[in-house]
Amino acid sequence: MYQTNIVANTQTILGESPIWSDARQSLLWVDTLQGTLLAFDPKTSAHTSYPTSAPLTFIAENPEKELIVGIGCQLTRFDQQSNWQLIGLAPHSREGYRLNDAKFDAKGRLWCGLMSEQLIENSGYLYSFDQNGCWRTIDTGFTLINGIDWSQDNKTMFVTDSIKRVIYAYDFDLSTGDVSHKRIFTQFSDTDGKPDGLVVDADGYVLSVLFDGSAIARISPNGDDIQFCSLPVKRPTSCCFSENGQVLYLTSARLGLTEQELIESPASGTLLKIDYQKLSEQLANKPLV
Repeated sequence: MYQTNIVANTQTILGESPIWSDARQSLLWVDTLQGTLLAFDPKTSAHTSYPTSAPLTFIAENPEKELIVGIGCQLTRFDQQSNWQLIGLAPHSREGYRLNDAKFDAKGRLWCGLMSEQLIENSGYLYSFDQNGCWRTIDTGFTLINGIDWSQDNKTMFVTDSIKRVIYAYDFDLSTGDVSHKRIFTQFSDTDGKPDGLVVDADGYVLSVLFDGSAIARISPNGDDIQFCSLPVKRPTSCCFSENGQVLYLTSARLGLTEQELIESPASGTLLKIDYQKLSEQLANKPLV
């Protein structure tokens, strides 16, 4: 049986956007509603936190190893001296909206979503932001835009709409940053939970955590086969791999849980990890439900 371990008992309200930082040799993530940047050093097991501004929507590391974070509708650069510099404002920014999930592609473009805090249906946008500071509106009609990643050959891009319980796939042109042929890659039922953050593994499987589903879904490269792996938290939010890809880290939330739900799921709000190599071997031999 695979095992999920708590590596940082942070009790975040809404833990999100985990990334492995090569430059810092640490796992970084955010508590969106507390406006806190967090870091975990796997060598020492120490974790630290840096208060910022809320809502702190994501963190990403650019090709120059600088940290780019979303604060509300703003893109900001966070340097090694803990200084903040505004570098961009989302094109459709306005009161009641904020950036959400984000990730850099292999050419150094930042892809991010804008969402209504009231979750107004079809009001969200998908953007790319290039190294010259130029925004492109890529697609519209999202309600809660979330997990973004690419296939190993960079020919397919995956984007999640959590409220619609759908992961979309696009044909992706890495050289131009253009997308086409949008289609449904996977759709989840009401009982599965809401797909949230995602990552693609070395074999092309899409891993999507299921908010309110207490699980992570491992989806085959063609989207036809899904295996569900249970987690000790009701509201997992996102995931990423360690430097060598052998460990899967997962963030989680305490947001909206009742006192009884927190008693039943005491790991809620912590940073978790799974030995992904062992999990993959077990899934290859026998599906887990």
